[in-house]
Amino acid sequence: MKTNRNIQQHAETLAKYLSGEMSGAELNEFEEEIAGSEEIKIMIEKMKKQWTALEEFQDTKTPDTTKAWAKLHNRLENEKLIPLQAAAVKNRLMSRLIRVAAVIIVMLGTAAVIYFTTYHKSGQEMVQVNTGSEANTLIKTLTDGSVIYIAQNSLFSFPKEFEENSRNVALKGEAFFDITPNPDKPFIIETDEALIQVLGTSFNVKTKNGTDFELVVNRGKVKVTLKNNHSHSEMVVAGEKITTNKDILVKSKYVPDSDFPWYKQRMHFKDETLRNIINVLNRNFNTTFVIADKEIGSRKLTVTFNNETAETMTELICLTLNLKSQNVNGSVVLSENMESAK
Repeated sequence: MKTNRNIQQHAETLAKYLSGEMSGAELNEFEEEIAGSEEIKIMIEKMKKQWTALEEFQDTKTPDTTKAWAKLHNRLENEKLIPLQAAAVKNRLMSRLIRVAAVIIVMLGTAAVIYFTTYHKSGQEMVQVNTGSEANTLIKTLTDGSVIYIAQNSLFSFPKEFEENSRNVALKGEAFFDITPNPDKPFIIETDEALIQVLGTSFNVKTKNGTDFELVVNRGKVKVTLKNNHSHSEMVVAGEKITTNKDILVKSKYVPDSDFPWYKQRMHFKDETLRNIINVLNRNFNTTFVIADKEIGSRKLTVTFNNETAETMTELICLTLNLKSQNVNGSVVLSENMESAK
């Protein structure tokens, strides 16, 4: 796995390329490297356009905003869903050195961001999600429908497509897992301390610096095996907790906290489809969102919900994606807002 330092080095290299500061052998080597992956080439072309937009932004006056954006921005700002220092971004883009930092900020994010990279493990193309220090929970829906709630200061790695007979991922930090059942395709999580095998369940995993490990099962059961001693395994069921102590696994009873679960607070979605977002909201809150057609469900959205009401979540979604909502038999149906398109 690549470390945070590796990611920063890649970000700095990419920043040099985008800013035109790379030349000669270094430029040739970089372009040969990205030529091997059509998807990476497309991703970098998109970044070029974003970089150009940033440069143009420095030379223009503050643009006029639409009423919809103003309303959304004010709501996010009033409810503290965007960082207070956002207004200072323009000034920070002025110097060449800060231009490099800007790309890193864009890639790593104030709360969390997805960093795409390729490394070969059984020929799989992997995706790394590296969250920042903001107190957000980044939520990712995997291709099998499993939902992962990733805490701040955590690193989660998963394949773009799972292999035929297994679903292998890796975690450094803390995450809550809600795994889609599939008896023929076990879900395996690798941490520094242990391997966790799942068929279909929900549980919380917390790791720290390769020494501390804690797993709490909410539903179903999982098998935990120490990486440095594969003969030492334990089955953990709902209502149980397992930790490591001097290279042994220690199991105990677990009483759930009465507080609102951490992973439901400040839920942050980064470039997620509306279909996946609605699925998570309906799982965790007393909501019954319904999408009117398939095309709407495939639209992507970046949004943070901080203990919002169903009405506020509906308004944010509709305002951002230009949709309208209707209450039909107790369900909130989201559809295209044809009136605003006229």
